[in-house]
Amino acid sequence: MTQTEKDLYERNIRYHGTQQETTIAMEECSELIKAISKCKRYGCVDKYRDNLIEEIADVLIIINELQLIYDISDNDIENIKKYKIDRMDYRIKNNL
Repeated sequence: MTQTEKDLYERNIRYHGTQQETTIAMEECSELIKAISKCKRYGCVDKYRDNLIEEIADVLIIINELQLIYDISDNDIENIKKYKIDRMDYRIKNNL
């Protein structure tokens, strides 16, 4: 995230508080689940695709806020992502 984004996220967290922002995080994840479900049901076209894109953006934004709330660095996440991607690759290569 850029410094400008970080500053805005921190202001938003201070303004609303961590309790509200973590509740919003749960709500945003739920909305993404619903958007995925609608794409599966009706096809990922038109308004369903647009909604999916919007919900992905919302979740990406709130993930940045969660990183700030819980003091999780980009590096922390990248390390776990690398492990999980390597594991995925291993499973695919080995038919697991």
